[in-house]
Amino acid sequence: MKSVMLISNPYAGSVSGRTKEVIVKALQADFKLELADTERRSHATELARDATDRGFDCVVAFGGDGTINEAAQGLVGTDVALGLIPGGSTNVLARSLGVPRDPVEATAFVASHIRSETIRTINVGRVNERYFLFSAGIGLDAEVVKRVEADPEAKRRRGEWFFLTNALKAGFTEYRGAAPWIELRVPGHAAQRVVLAICCNGRPFTFFKRLPVDVCPEARLDAGLDVFGLTGMSAATIPRLAWALLVSRGHIRWRRGRYFHDLETLAIKCARPLPLQVDGDHIGSVDSAEMSIVRGGLRLLV
Repeated sequence: MKSVMLISNPYAGSVSGRTKEVIVKALQADFKLELADTERRSHATELARDATDRGFDCVVAFGGDGTINEAAQGLVGTDVALGLIPGGSTNVLARSLGVPRDPVEATAFVASHIRSETIRTINVGRVNERYFLFSAGIGLDAEVVKRVEADPEAKRRRGEWFFLTNALKAGFTEYRGAAPWIELRVPGHAAQRVVLAICCNGRPFTFFKRLPVDVCPEARLDAGLDVFGLTGMSAATIPRLAWALLVSRGHIRWRRGRYFHDLETLAIKCARPLPLQVDGDHIGSVDSAEMSIVRGGLRLLV
């Protein structure tokens, strides 16, 4: 009987006691299951590392993208596979990989992959000492995440609209007309001065309702890193950027756009400390970042 650790974030948007009970019973029917609830930031990482050290066959994370990212920190470079049960407000990685959005259906999906040992190995990104699965960014996107996380009740109540309104506020008040305070360094190219830099390991960057938001439309989980930057932002840029990210994908060819595909490494230097987001979580401010690809870094039950 395969051993499974279920890591659950009780504070995630779609995690309820009743749903968790159904998931636990379903997994207990076929596997040797151990349940662990997260109690603090980075706790999922500690639990995943403990599962690896104790020889579990796989870890299943029930929570949002932040919980999944934390669990992955303890599994990158190991043979222990990660299963995804969406429990957050957006669930970018799970949705992009075709995992059912309903947690109970996702449990059946993960269980079938455990039984059949169906595993997909993906590349992961690394920014300084932190791994990311689909995106890391410095500048506007991270500022929006920082603002949203400061009001968790509004985030829970208003969802994607709260992200949008904060993006518009930050764009018009702090980034419109701002001097490019980020230096983007890509091997083989001249350094670029930009106001934001978003690096993607896969696509999409996020979702707005049912629509994928594609900052780096050519990014793939089996390729290198893609990065997009803007050399400046005017009032007219902001609505154009929203249209491009949701519909046209034309921003990667803009005169002010800087887009690089399939990179092994890149570096960012900031004129002042700026917020950094990793897979949709604000993890603090930095004045520099080294990013790289970790080939075949993570095994997923998808």
